[in-house]
Amino acid sequence: MARIISLLFCLLLGFTTISSRAADPATAAPTPAEVSAKKLNNRYLPENEVKQITIDNQPYDLLVRPWEGKKKLGAAIILPATNGTADAPGLMAFVRRNINPAGWASLSLTPPTELPAANFATAATEVTSPGAAQLSSPSNKPSPKIKPEDNSKHLQEQEDFLVQSMSQLDAVGADYVGKRILITADQSAGLLISLLSQKKIADPDVLIVINPYREDEKLNQALAEQLAKLTLPILDIQSPDGHPASLETAANRKILAVTLKSPNYRQTSLALNLDNESAWQNCLNAIKGFSARMSGAQ
Repeated sequence: MARIISLLFCLLLGFTTISSRAADPATAAPTPAEVSAKKLNNRYLPENEVKQITIDNQPYDLLVRPWEGKKKLGAAIILPATNGTADAPGLMAFVRRNINPAGWASLSLTPPTELPAANFATAATEVTSPGAAQLSSPSNKPSPKIKPEDNSKHLQEQEDFLVQSMSQLDAVGADYVGKRILITADQSAGLLISLLSQKKIADPDVLIVINPYREDEKLNQALAEQLAKLTLPILDIQSPDGHPASLETAANRKILAVTLKSPNYRQTSLALNLDNESAWQNCLNAIKGFSARMSGAQ
């Protein structure tokens, strides 16, 4: 009898736990303050590298590394992929730390964030009755990640964030006179290409884009023409493990640049994936060579 009572107690406890978990509300998106606190987790970095800029009353990291050696060509402005940090691990952090001996100080910005994934949990009280219409979109189409109006609003917020970030670089980078190269990747690259094409930010002397793309299909298809119409020197680096949206437009980016006779555009296809550190060095070599040659820096 004692064993039966014990078993019933365990079952009751299990059901209670499941019910309480089911009743929990969906995890809320982080507040700007929470995002900021996460992005300011930089205590592993030397204090003299960590600067801050302020956007909408929130502090964000701007990581600065000076020239190393005799060469002093200018500054490399680095914008990692969206949802990362100013010291996002991988290729961009490698470039940030290793471009300095080539004569470039590095100024690494905190990138903008993406909207959180849509939460499709439905409260029990909202479940429709049998036979009632339940689908608001065709069954043969994927569910939209976010509402179009939310997407447009967030896109504007991302652009405003980047415009404000770039506008504060002159003061921070005043010690590093010379040319300016802009290095960016993934969705951040897509955003910056759009801003440059709209003349919302000043042209750098050289633009380096790595696996550029936009999440929105229409915006992604427009990317190739926007890039080809820019008149500044552009190095377009594509890796085999780039986002499918970037791989999809890679050929068109090159074709349009040739068609529109963009003399300063170059596309480099990497043989290795960017999860391979050998590819990082290949990228860095390409960036250093192209930047020194096309910027006219001496």
